[in-house]
Amino acid sequence: MIVAKHRILQAYAVTYAPGKANAARCREVAEKLGIDAETVAQIVNETVGEQ
Repeated sequence: MIVAKHRILQAYAVTYAPGKANAARCREVAEKLGIDAETVAQIVNETVGEQ
């Protein structure tokens, strides 16, 4: 399944909660979008690194 990068980042942003680990957020997004958690983590890390 192909999921747009901005869709992954939007879903990741929505999962924010104080004290919630990034790994848990990545798993939550991956389950919601039906993709691999490692892919979510990679995209988030690439985007954060660009800033």
